Amino acid sequence: AEKEFLQIRRDRVLPRLIVLLPSLMLLLFGYAINFTLKHIPLALHDAAQDRISQALLAALGEEERFRLAYTAQTPEEVVEAVDRGRARVGLVVPPGALERVRRGESVALEVYVDGTDPNFAFQAQAALRRAIQEVNARIQVGRALAGEAVLPPLSPSLHTLYNPENKTAWFMIPGIIGLVLTMFTVLLTALSIVREVESRMMESLLASPLRPHEMVLGKVLPYLVIAFGVALLVLALGHWVFGVPVRGSLALLLLAMFLFVLGSLAAGVLISTLARTQVQAVFGTYAYAFPTIFLSGFVFPIDGMPRFFQFLSYLVPARYLIEVLRGVMLKGVGLGVLWPHLLALALFSALVLFLASARFQRQVAV
Repeated sequence: AEKEFLQIRRDRVLPRLIVLLPSLMLLLFGYAINFTLKHIPLALHDAAQDRISQALLAALGEEERFRLAYTAQTPEEVVEAVDRGRARVGLVVPPGALERVRRGESVALEVYVDGTDPNFAFQAQAALRRAIQEVNARIQVGRALAGEAVLPPLSPSLHTLYNPENKTAWFMIPGIIGLVLTMFTVLLTALSIVREVESRMMESLLASPLRPHEMVLGKVLPYLVIAFGVALLVLALGHWVFGVPVRGSLALLLLAMFLFVLGSLAAGVLISTLARTQVQAVFGTYAYAFPTIFLSGFVFPIDGMPRFFQFLSYLVPARYLIEVLRGVMLKGVGLGVLWPHLLALALFSALVLFLASARFQRQVAV
């Protein structure tokens, strides 16, 4: 036991990881995970522009439930804004709302909710109903005191987009693909290279005619093929077993997966240059994967996180992959909508490849 404690204490990396990982988990669980959504981005087409629509918009803004993210000129633009990710909820107010209420008629509101995440859709619909009920209650009180017939002044018609049956598997499987690719590529690549260092095999490889970049390429190519095979297996099982659709371009899907896998393999190489033992490589992989689980939108909605963690999530490459997967599979959108996410994945891959190559070259030189 004394020998093990001494070995852990003399390890320069492992004690820091032992302290860092629980602290990171506590911060992420305590601050980032929040299922109560606020500031839900709303796309609005207000054809009435009268006191009814103003009262409804004020009610939607109470308790920071919604924020007006996009003002549409036509009802079609509302759905397009949800497709493009500019808003998560769309609302269409028909013209002449005030006149209809005065005549004792109900105003039919059209509501469009992004249903890719069933939990988000449920909360967004509940918040919308609550705001509409508040406006209805105010109007109905005045009409009841006047002795007039009381009908619901505002009547919402809810449309759940992309996942109308609120199937959890449709939401989870694109995220599972991202998580599998992260863990699989980073962990196996890091362990493979560190194992070569521990067994002294790396010295033999360095003495061979192989150049450092050729050696790294040879180490990661098998895992590139295996990772693609695993991802396609999960995708096929999700489609055949759970009925998850692929409404968009399969080529676009594969391109995003390739860029992400390339960057993740480079991240594994980078971790292997920092770790001296396989235990350190495992801890380093977990430290890399935790933000993927908590900050990528895989399970926990980014809209419910504090602003700091929302900004931090832009540094997590899995966020962009999952956005592309859900956009292609569930929404059926194409390159015109998803190009910023593909660009982010390409920049991530290029940056990590550069860092891994520079670090490995320096390690070889030493």
